[in-house]
Amino acid sequence: MVEKLELLHAEISSLSNQRYKVFFLLPTTTNQQKLINDINREGIPTVNIGLYLSEQLRLVPSDKRPFDVAKWLRKAINDQKHNVVCIHNIEYLFDPELKQNPIKLLEAQSGNTVLLVIWPGKAENGVLYYATPEHPEYYQNTEYSNSIMFY
Repeated sequence: MVEKLELLHAEISSLSNQRYKVFFLLPTTTNQQKLINDINREGIPTVNIGLYLSEQLRLVPSDKRPFDVAKWLRKAINDQKHNVVCIHNIEYLFDPELKQNPIKLLEAQSGNTVLLVIWPGKAENGVLYYATPEHPEYYQNTEYSNSIMFY
């Protein structure tokens, strides 16, 4: 675990000078809650984005939600007042109702904050996947092959 945390800190340092500061964590040898606990022990705040967004958007008419997602995501990140924030339970971002490209949305929100994203899907050969091809929420991204850590 110590080695993985050291690697993670090195990745965080290298992201500080990048335009997009997004790094993906895939819990493979541990469960998500243990990963969240490890990150909290390092003094990095964590945010359950699915819960937060669903609470904020529940009173917004569904046709208006796509226009409010970025605002609430930015608020959730900025409220942490930290230069590194870990977000998890991001599945809601893939909901077709929101009409978002989740990774582009995260890139836009990273700004001055390194975002550690606990990825709810899988990664193979540097490609991030969410859901299966026949699923309406299916998503894949090849742009972050060097920003993935199996934890």
